[in-house]
Amino acid sequence: MVCRRGAAGLLAFAGLWGLSGCAPDDSSTTAATGDAVCARIFSTNDTHGRLLPAEQSWSEGRLVGGSAALAAYVARERTAVPECPLFIVSGGDFMQGTLISNLTDGRATIDAMNAIGYDAVAIGNHEFDWGVDVLVERVTEADFGMLGANIFLRGTDRHPDWVRPWTIVERDGVRIGFVGMVTPSTPTITRAVNVADFEFGSIAEALDRYIPVVREEGVDFVVAVVHEGAFCEADDEGNDACEGQALEALAATTQRFDYAVTGHTHSRVETDIRRVPVIQSFSNTTAYGLGRIDRDADGTVSARRLGIHRVWADEIAPDPGLEEIVASYSAELSDLMDRIVVTLPEELRAPRDGDFPLGRIVADAQRAASGADIALMNNGGIRRPLPAGPVTYSDLFELQPFGNMLIRHTMSGAQLLQTLEHSVRPSGGTDLHVSGITVRYDPAAPAGEQILEVTLDDASPVVPDGRYEVTANDFLSTGGGGYTAFADAEATVAVGIADLEALVAHLEAQPQPFPVPRDPRWIESPAGR
Repeated sequence: MVCRRGAAGLLAFAGLWGLSGCAPDDSSTTAATGDAVCARIFSTNDTHGRLLPAEQSWSEGRLVGGSAALAAYVARERTAVPECPLFIVSGGDFMQGTLISNLTDGRATIDAMNAIGYDAVAIGNHEFDWGVDVLVERVTEADFGMLGANIFLRGTDRHPDWVRPWTIVERDGVRIGFVGMVTPSTPTITRAVNVADFEFGSIAEALDRYIPVVREEGVDFVVAVVHEGAFCEADDEGNDACEGQALEALAATTQRFDYAVTGHTHSRVETDIRRVPVIQSFSNTTAYGLGRIDRDADGTVSARRLGIHRVWADEIAPDPGLEEIVASYSAELSDLMDRIVVTLPEELRAPRDGDFPLGRIVADAQRAASGADIALMNNGGIRRPLPAGPVTYSDLFELQPFGNMLIRHTMSGAQLLQTLEHSVRPSGGTDLHVSGITVRYDPAAPAGEQILEVTLDDASPVVPDGRYEVTANDFLSTGGGGYTAFADAEATVAVGIADLEALVAHLEAQPQPFPVPRDPRWIESPAGR
């Protein structure tokens, strides 16, 4: 294999930005002619450091995923169609999320991905979680291109010197150019201090800027690798209806690409944009996507998805080399990983939004650890469900893997009400879990009037001119998720306790059987009720 990677800071050549006003090029014919060529694309996304197989709530006791099983599927697909070389890509968020990966700041995951043979990955927003210095270390250790064509030094059109916008990979005479992007929402969903020096531009503009550059280098195909999300749901007739920001960005691109891999939403995406296949394959190494791109002798390019396939760990012999790599990292952690912290009477789910028992437990833990009147916990920090029965430290680490520190704020009632208003979603759901209060709200009311009443646990109302001790993690405290009211708090005190530490202590202190908090704390009260 020969890789050629785009130079950091490469500027658009003259006149390129003028293409933004052109009509999209839907032509499926390139200027190249000659021998017919083909390639297959093996893709994952949002693997989040999942190096070991695990049971899932839907897997009926079977183990799914893990890097050794994934490597075995890669090996099988490499030999399935010998005339079409296999290229391996990731839609981003590949390091953050498990004890093995996080305690090595992602190094264990990079070692596994190198051994699997990844060719190109999009940088995801969670790649910034340990700070830029750590990310740069991982970039230098990777044998594959870590791509961020829309990452710029703040106030410039230049990339940081460690960012590659694109890479070209050649295998068996087939050359593919990969252009990678991260979600532009990164500044609001990542710790602000970790991305303060950067701006995250338009995905469509980045593709328009670099696809011509890559094609000038002489490639057979161009693949967009986008850490931005979408969802596909079956309509009443059983047909997929797909929507999301990744699809909007790809549709706005004026330069032709031949295949696209997305990520970020941990979802199944199987759709086309301008007759070009787009795929996303769930998350946590539980599945991989497969596609094929062909160019006929006359230069006509066509591509198709070959489906999303589950990574059943019991269906294929695991790759022994990957097993050895993972074992080398996990051996010294096994006692900690396997320690049972609590036994749950039932599974605790983790929906994307709304008020649910697991979120209440996390918020309760943070209030107990900080001694505050109120605690607020964002749903985005609740990363997995918990199973019924014994729950290990490793399970809890995957639930809260980010190492967020708790911050106690002295806030006015008005600031608290503003924060709760921001939590209400247009869908009627809510983003924050609360402890110490009950919130009655009307999602159909005008913005600024959706919170109808907030009551403390002692039944007293929260009033605008009151003063309250409110605990939140440092992601929220620094404006993450758009929660800006914390910056105006009268006082801010670092508690000195991490969210996971607080959760473990709280769970261990509970009586048995474990008391699941079932009463809702957000109560929807539409006008007229």
